[in-house]
Amino acid sequence: MPSFGASSAHQGLWRAQEMASDTPNHALTMWDVAGDLDAAVMESAFLHVMGEAEVLRVTFTDTPGDGLRLVPRTLGDWRPFLLDLAAEPDPEQAAREALADLVREPFDLERDLLFRLGVVKLAADRSLLVIAYHHLISDGFGAGGLLSRRLAEAYTALARGENVPPLEHEWDTASFTAASDRYLASPQFTEDTAFWRDYLTDAPPPARLPRIALSDTTRAALAEPLSSADRWSQVAGAIGMASRTLTVPRAEAATWTETAQSMGVWMSTMLTAAAAVFVRHRCDRPDFLLSLAVGNRVGVASRTPGLAVNVVPVRATVPLNATFTEIADTLVDETYEIFDHAACHYSDIQRAAGTTLSDRGSFGVVLNVVEFVQQLHFGDSPARYFGATTGTFDELSIGVYTDGSADSDLFIRLDAPEHLYTRPELRFIGEELIAHVRALVAAGDQPVGSLDVTADAVGERTPTAARRQEPRLPAAQETVTHLFARQAERTPDAAALTDGDTTLTYRELDARSSLLATDLRARTVAAETVVAVALPRSADLAVALLAVAKTGAAWLPLDPALAAGDLTTQAARSFARVLLTDPATAAILPAVADLSVIVLDDPAPATADDAAAAHHPLPAHPHGLFAVADTPLDGGAGAAVALTHRNLARFAADPLWRQTGEHTVLWHGPHTVEALALELWTPLLNGARVVVAPPGEREDDTLARIGGTDTITTLWLPAARLTAIAARRPELLAPLRQLVTGGDRVPAAALRRIREACPHLNVVTGHGSAESTVFAARHLVSADQPLPPAGTIGHPSHDTALHILGPGLAPVPAGVTGELYVAGPGVTRGYPGHPAATATRFVPCPAGPPGSLMYRTGDRVRRDEDGRLTHVGGPGTRAELRGTGVELAETEEALAEHPALAQSAVTVRPDSAGRPRLLAYVVPANASSTVPDDELRRFTAARLPEPLVPALFTVLDRLPLTPGGRIDRTALPEPTPVTDHDTRKAPRNDTEKILAAAFADVLELDRVGIDEDFFDLGGNSLRAIRLVGLIRAELNQEVSIRRLFAARTVMGLSDMWQDLTRSSRPSLRRRTSNGSVL
Repeated sequence: MPSFGASSAHQGLWRAQEMASDTPNHALTMWDVAGDLDAAVMESAFLHVMGEAEVLRVTFTDTPGDGLRLVPRTLGDWRPFLLDLAAEPDPEQAAREALADLVREPFDLERDLLFRLGVVKLAADRSLLVIAYHHLISDGFGAGGLLSRRLAEAYTALARGENVPPLEHEWDTASFTAASDRYLASPQFTEDTAFWRDYLTDAPPPARLPRIALSDTTRAALAEPLSSADRWSQVAGAIGMASRTLTVPRAEAATWTETAQSMGVWMSTMLTAAAAVFVRHRCDRPDFLLSLAVGNRVGVASRTPGLAVNVVPVRATVPLNATFTEIADTLVDETYEIFDHAACHYSDIQRAAGTTLSDRGSFGVVLNVVEFVQQLHFGDSPARYFGATTGTFDELSIGVYTDGSADSDLFIRLDAPEHLYTRPELRFIGEELIAHVRALVAAGDQPVGSLDVTADAVGERTPTAARRQEPRLPAAQETVTHLFARQAERTPDAAALTDGDTTLTYRELDARSSLLATDLRARTVAAETVVAVALPRSADLAVALLAVAKTGAAWLPLDPALAAGDLTTQAARSFARVLLTDPATAAILPAVADLSVIVLDDPAPATADDAAAAHHPLPAHPHGLFAVADTPLDGGAGAAVALTHRNLARFAADPLWRQTGEHTVLWHGPHTVEALALELWTPLLNGARVVVAPPGEREDDTLARIGGTDTITTLWLPAARLTAIAARRPELLAPLRQLVTGGDRVPAAALRRIREACPHLNVVTGHGSAESTVFAARHLVSADQPLPPAGTIGHPSHDTALHILGPGLAPVPAGVTGELYVAGPGVTRGYPGHPAATATRFVPCPAGPPGSLMYRTGDRVRRDEDGRLTHVGGPGTRAELRGTGVELAETEEALAEHPALAQSAVTVRPDSAGRPRLLAYVVPANASSTVPDDELRRFTAARLPEPLVPALFTVLDRLPLTPGGRIDRTALPEPTPVTDHDTRKAPRNDTEKILAAAFADVLELDRVGIDEDFFDLGGNSLRAIRLVGLIRAELNQEVSIRRLFAARTVMGLSDMWQDLTRSSRPSLRRRTSNGSVL
């Protein structure tokens, strides 16, 4: 039997099938025939046409010498099937179940005819013509176009007693494969591969839509089928694909066509441009790659139903200030350029571009506007087209098609691997895409960045208040000093602050601060003046801060332990004019340039009028400057943040602080505005007692105070410190009534450990920054409530409006990730002396009153239908690795689950060759022990997708923190490089010797250590396939690409298998597409 060389399309699908051998790449095309379909005539038509179609009657062989080849077969005793379900209670449902079994059943790629054709009878006047096949032999155009038309033509002729007209061109294998051979040997192929190599050099990342977070209620609602076409898409689950089909009514589709005509483009171009705008909004990228399905049918391929389809990448650029027409025009120019080189198959493009191995498509979301479907008639019976399965994909695929009839609706079909998206998510994405098309059709010359498609996309599932919360009127228009004075009047004799043996009542704290305020005013401290306060944590510091506020000035907290340069820098960028300190601190304090120094025990003489005015502070304005916080800006530079009285009053007025009764709060944090707001100002403005922890006290001693005589009820712990305590000694927190945490994302594992050790403890997780006055969102986890999902930050804080927006400030619907913007009275003035940074981060609020601003946090969050927020990632915590966008928080969450780790931080940095790699820094829970790298790698690989598994693990005694207690990722050390080959770990057994040699062979290296990562050493998709084949040949053992993904190193593979040379498993034999041994 002659055989023929496989095309690049065949080889690409064959390799993909090998990599996912448990997911058969089967397609199922059907025609819904309205009328009496004669089964005997249809059988004759099947036999006649398949007798002509040698190119479809092929099997495959793959041998080391000859490679992959097509082997034509005869029909033999093959017959089409007939399944009569007309008597079933629900014939359609019975048909779906039967055909799901049909496409699930594997083919033997070396022995079977790779198609199953037949008829399913649903009623006396309705039948389904079924064309099921392995994608290796054909594609949508071949089966749904050429083959389907020929079957209709043959049936019609035979039904009329006529001879079937001969084919104009033979459907033979030789001419079909010869065309591919000629192309691969031609200068055009060389030119095309060079084009794609250059085109994809420095290409933007592929478009990959983020997952959608759905509540159980919404997920159940979205799982419901929308139509008969949508019900049929469920059959794709038989081959591991999630699929949905949405319907656009014919009248609306006609409007879309008219819009495309008015733009001067084809409907397919208009829909592709709309999809690009949709991706721009959902991925928040101005530039990205899309994948376009192209027929790739010229010459012989245009008239032969063999496999020819191709997918090519296209660069998409979507400026937010551009109109829809401008974007479509740009896309036309881009596609004209690439279509000249579309004969180069996807796998050859990958090879030319050096694409690295990934579990997702190399070039992003696939768009396929199907234009080959025509109205068919089987005799006098019309037939409508639909596809139950379209084969397997490694990325989200969006197809657009009609059923071929003149009055057909437009169908939007979404397919994706089940591990990437669920059916409810696909419906959500599809409805959003349609909403974008509708908005763009109606937009005219409106810039695409200003589109608001929220309401149309989510329909009635999401109430308006859950999507977008409007700013409310401020809860308090009073100053902090007035609020404190009112509290002192209410509880004058209650204890306000305890510092060692000294306790000040509210009356005493009020009086002492008023006297100091009088003294400061006599020294020209006045409204809007910034006073740097350098005092140790003490009652004197509390008095000083309150006194500064009573003058109308603002305070800047300075840590006396800082170096002189840091003190000078902070004072300079806050525009401080005065330094307030005490004699002991002044003696050790470095000189700070350009500041007038006031020492507390050296007051200026006060007049009788001054003494009389001591208890009558000058009135400040709610919008007057209250405090100045030091914070980093983008790029690492620091700046001051200007907070007003109104900002702090809003934060302290949150009813949350009074929900669990009277409080005693431990003041132990650093000299930052955030810590002081939580540990000093909020307690004092709510009538609580503050207990001062002595400066320099060890953390263990501080925690011991919780259960001591001070009866501490409330404690603030930054997330990084809380995580360490939760891993080591969470029981120390048990005496507390309320724990407040935030700053960084709090791992779910830390909250779980605290709940287990402290079942009666209420925990408040807050999210925010100095720019939004500490907490913009917070979540109270009461002791009687279940723990929230990872990353939950709750609802907006008191008197705060939170907007989750996409590019161009367009709101995103519930479940979709967007950027968090904060509005309301908690938004500060900005960065004094930095007008550009202020204008970038403090932007006009479109939902607020005229002139109002909102703060752009840079945080990525999503909101559920109940308005609860989940933190996805912060600025600088999202990275691109091997074409995949990763959120570092996901890896940190996984590492937090390891029982031997107290803390972890993950970052991305380049290796010596400039390639980005994921680095993990871990702190053991037990300082005297460590955790081997390979154990951590296996632990994370078992829980995370491959790109999220760190390449290197570095053990630290502690994580570097900012003064405010957040993890300082910029201070994480560089991992120690391996520079000497002799320091690489040598193989420990015979198996590792063979594996190390195989690694070195495919990577073209002299030697590979058993702990070195295959992908960090330059491994990519093609090398991975070669490595798998080499390991199979050398060790006579089964291995998969997925196992290589998980193990990554020689040691990892060896430990996973133990010692393969002693394995009792049977020798490897070739497997079919579903994994059956041949």
